[in-house]
Amino acid sequence: MLLALGCICSPVNAAGAAESDEAVELGEVVVTATRTDATLSDAPAAVTLINANRIETKNASRLGDVLEQVPSLYLRGGALGQSQGTIGTSGMSLRGIDQTKTLVLLDGQPIQDASSGKVNWRVPFVEDIARVEVVPGAFSSLYGSNAIGGVVNIITKQPDKREFTARVKKGWSDASGEDASVYFRDKMDNGFGFAGGLGYQNRDSYVNDFVVKALAAGAAGTPVTGAQAITNREGVPTYLVGDMGSTPWKAANATAKLYYDLNARDKIYAGVNHQETRQGYTRFNTYLRDAATGAPVSSGTLSINGQRVVLTNYDFTLASFLPLHESTTRYFAGYDGAIGNDYLLKADLGKIERTYNFTLASPTATWDSGAGTLSDTPNDGLDGTVQLSLPLGSKHFVVTGLALHKDSVNQQIHALSNWRDPGSRTAVNSGYNGHSTTVSIFAQDEISVTDALKVYLGGRWDDWETRGDNFVVAPASSTLYPARGISAFSPKVSAVYKLSEAAILRTSFGKSFRAPTNQDLYVTTTSRGRTTAGDPNLQPERGATWEVGGEFRFAEDAKATATYYDTWLNDLIYLMQVNATNSLRINAAKAKVQGIELSVAAKLANWLEFDANYAYVDSKMLENATDPLSVGKRLTDSPGNIAGIELTAQQGDWSGTLNARYVSHIFWNAQNTDIVEGVPGSYDAHTMVNAKVGYTFSRMVRGSVAVNNLLDKKAYSYFLLPGRNVTAEVNFTF
Repeated sequence: MLLALGCICSPVNAAGAAESDEAVELGEVVVTATRTDATLSDAPAAVTLINANRIETKNASRLGDVLEQVPSLYLRGGALGQSQGTIGTSGMSLRGIDQTKTLVLLDGQPIQDASSGKVNWRVPFVEDIARVEVVPGAFSSLYGSNAIGGVVNIITKQPDKREFTARVKKGWSDASGEDASVYFRDKMDNGFGFAGGLGYQNRDSYVNDFVVKALAAGAAGTPVTGAQAITNREGVPTYLVGDMGSTPWKAANATAKLYYDLNARDKIYAGVNHQETRQGYTRFNTYLRDAATGAPVSSGTLSINGQRVVLTNYDFTLASFLPLHESTTRYFAGYDGAIGNDYLLKADLGKIERTYNFTLASPTATWDSGAGTLSDTPNDGLDGTVQLSLPLGSKHFVVTGLALHKDSVNQQIHALSNWRDPGSRTAVNSGYNGHSTTVSIFAQDEISVTDALKVYLGGRWDDWETRGDNFVVAPASSTLYPARGISAFSPKVSAVYKLSEAAILRTSFGKSFRAPTNQDLYVTTTSRGRTTAGDPNLQPERGATWEVGGEFRFAEDAKATATYYDTWLNDLIYLMQVNATNSLRINAAKAKVQGIELSVAAKLANWLEFDANYAYVDSKMLENATDPLSVGKRLTDSPGNIAGIELTAQQGDWSGTLNARYVSHIFWNAQNTDIVEGVPGSYDAHTMVNAKVGYTFSRMVRGSVAVNNLLDKKAYSYFLLPGRNVTAEVNFTF
């Protein structure tokens, strides 16, 4: 592909080249690492910046697709655009630290779910993303809770130019479906600006969830054929007997933003984003046939190779959350300006309203009907920040501010007479309410010690308060948990030293924390006879990180970065097994994560760029009162090795991208007993190769074809990953 592009000799048009150069120049300014504008060379962290030009080279349907080549970042499930995309199936870790301990921001405001602390990766509208900044390391000193592993900040486009785009995309194979979007932004002479867009995605999906049954004690029953002898991820002999069907889904995004320039330095803005997803399951498939009649078999006491296996209808409906609906609506407003000549003032306010509900069949239900439950979890978030930045003399630049964060959840579990019909509610079985409020003050001093040395001293004080209640109808019980509060101080010191124009060294030490979620505190769940209870007295999880690294430029268009980091984690929340049927969340664990990040970027020719990165992540449980056998084992959801390589080409009207990403085996079990790969529910080491080729037909029309999983590798990340699939896209720009 790249050789073909290299043989095309038509020159890049001057306007396109100028636009690309401008994007690169502007992209070198980042805001997340310091909460103010800073060049990449001055930022006190190994920031990864992905600008709009880079996003355009990717086959991106969701935020995770944009981030796939970020060093030390692992993504799975609902984070990626080709997968079923619910918040419950998503996974992420940054430097081996899971997604509930990594803060995700949209234009500087948190978008984590108020109940679980997870992220709905569909909320950011890809067409509206100007750039993404990924800042690893301890950043509670600036951002408070959740910023143990780092911060991911999605920054959206502003109406600084007129742009109208329309896109249509068609997918085949495991990407079967259609996408369409329109996006418009403009800046008028009277100071008003507008940006807005609509997007729609429809996926047929593919079979990715399977039914696996273990052997049972006792006499065998009806002889059947069609079962496949495998093991589960722990190596226990089992049989593959069917699948859950495919998981078709539809998703929509809408955004509208208004801006007004009060004068040359001050502006105000307001807007709304909305995202909505609906997901279903097609009918399950049983692979079993009655040995005597050939009829399909989906339940009963069976004989497979003379061994007893018990199969019920529930086995084919347990994981079938049908229908599932989630939506997020975000309202926001803000001011960005100056007071006098030296003081920069920012203020913003955002409110997020979320709904998340799904139905679950009861053990006696069939696929077509039967009793069940509806889990309905609406939750809200409110965030406000006032920030003042000012110079103090010639050596100091101070950023300080106040912040407010509020979460509230009101969950109800409804009984359904028909689990296929969410409208068949008969009663409320149980529920919980949770409310958390954090009031914060933060400050950071950027000290220019010399022309070559900058030191950053900062800290944040967070006052966290929570209250809640839960109830069960039968047997009747309710518990009210009075308000309680905890304070956390998160200091940090960083230094950036420029050895020369070609070499920069960085080091830092910081403390961080993550407040328990409302789900951790107040939710009690029962599944298949096992009850897991929250603990309203949980303490925050805490971390301490130091790191050292540098950036080295070998030529004008070639650079390398290297970072070593060491993170200590305390008071980690884990499940303690009280007895055979009950577990409790407690602060029980200590862990350590250390690792190395390496990356290289070079322009190999005028038309060809090369990027590569590698991360070694050594995560280890040090103490765990809930599970002593997990001590010394790798943390769950934490791959030990991650590597990526990417070639990006632009020659005349042609463009192309070829990339590969390797992720080593991860463990889902804290004792690391899930060592088997290639079976349903396993988390396999795998390499995915993706390619995209584009052609500009005219100033207004551009087309592209992308192939994901080019080598058609079969691998599981609990669910079966998509096989080779193709998408074709046409973009119209006016």
